[in-house]
Amino acid sequence: MSRNRRSLLLVAGYVLLIFIVSSIPSLTAPGPDFVSKDKIAHLIEYSVLGALLFKGIGWSASRSRTATFGFIIAVGASIGGLDEIYQSYVPGRVMSIYDWSADTLGAALGSGVFIFTALGNRAGEPRRAAEKGEGAGRSPGRSPKKVQ
Repeated sequence: MSRNRRSLLLVAGYVLLIFIVSSIPSLTAPGPDFVSKDKIAHLIEYSVLGALLFKGIGWSASRSRTATFGFIIAVGASIGGLDEIYQSYVPGRVMSIYDWSADTLGAALGSGVFIFTALGNRAGEPRRAAEKGEGAGRSPGRSPKKVQ
């Protein structure tokens, strides 16, 4: 099984987990009580989803990095919206635009971290290639031309 397919199966499993947790009536976020604790829980939950989406989709969604980032955010926001609608049918749970906003922001943050990490890795490739003697018009294993 390809690595991309495994990553997408991981995304599907995580989305299933989100909906299973959303099925628990009157659920509250664990830990000490403080203002907006549930929004932080949504932000973390969907940051993981955003990272998994980028890992599964990567740059294959579009040649444009901006379009890829937008696509991943749109998918994360859609899953968050469906989750909020689903929660409105679970006893003790409510649908909230604020929760959905935290979901969307989380998906953006999670995928953004992966995207900027990937950009950083790509930015370092020419430098590593130059260090190995493979830069600017030279093929690996070929010696540079002598200038006379």
